[in-house]
Amino acid sequence: MEAAKLLPDLEKEDLRILMAIEIGMKRSEYVKINNIKFYSRYKMEETLFRLNKIHKLDLIIRDSSKNEIGYTLNSIAYDLLALHTLVEKNIVSQLGPLIGKGKESDVYSCMDDNENIYALKIYRMGRTSFKSIKRSRDLTGERSHLSWLYINRLAAKKEFEVLKRIYKLNLNTPKPIGYNRHIVVMSYLRGKELVYYKSIKNPDKIFNRIIKQMEIIYQKANIIHGDLGEFNIVLDEKGNILIIDWLQWIPSDHPNATSILERDIRNVCNYFQKKYKVESDTNKIIASFYKK
Repeated sequence: MEAAKLLPDLEKEDLRILMAIEIGMKRSEYVKINNIKFYSRYKMEETLFRLNKIHKLDLIIRDSSKNEIGYTLNSIAYDLLALHTLVEKNIVSQLGPLIGKGKESDVYSCMDDNENIYALKIYRMGRTSFKSIKRSRDLTGERSHLSWLYINRLAAKKEFEVLKRIYKLNLNTPKPIGYNRHIVVMSYLRGKELVYYKSIKNPDKIFNRIIKQMEIIYQKANIIHGDLGEFNIVLDEKGNILIIDWLQWIPSDHPNATSILERDIRNVCNYFQKKYKVESDTNKIIASFYKK
């Protein structure tokens, strides 16, 4: 990751200027130099010097089309600020290789000072279509100005909070370790998503375990995954599972809860039936969820 390479080269003054731009971006896409000076509490000479340095490092984008020059962060700068905070909090000490890439996030392996290995998930919502995210995500409320920073930060917070709730049930879901801005750090299973397996051992047992986990989460935490399928169930060689990607979760009292829960169940049933010939009575499974 580019941000991890640049982090050692930055001084605290550079980071403070980046944070000043981040604060200003709450109000407008491009932040004027006077505002950056105000938020950073630096003199103009120091502000301009630091802006010039981080601009040369390609961490900010300059807009000189208006009367006053303005700056905005790019994604590398935002990665850098989040990583810096996670390092300062002793949550992350080393970043490993990219282990997953989706439409809305990149996932890297990482390590803390005690050599515990975790997954580090960076939200990249807006990579494909920013407008569709504003339409389809129940994240943004009534805010008139929406930056991609804000949307990704809300996404990370939403997933981290639900992982904390579910993890208390002691099931096969990621343990939330920490988060900052648009990055979530969580426990990691050395496996791969179900979709990438040609064959698996004991598909009946794995299918039953997944359904049982969904049922417990629904009944005890009142949570529905909302996007469950073969792409977000990780399996390792020992048959351990991890149900991941909880961003689209909804509460059981959501207006569309019934249809979304049933879609999740049917997705899992249909996949195991088609790929592994695991027969199940979908309607019976659905009915069992409503029996507390």
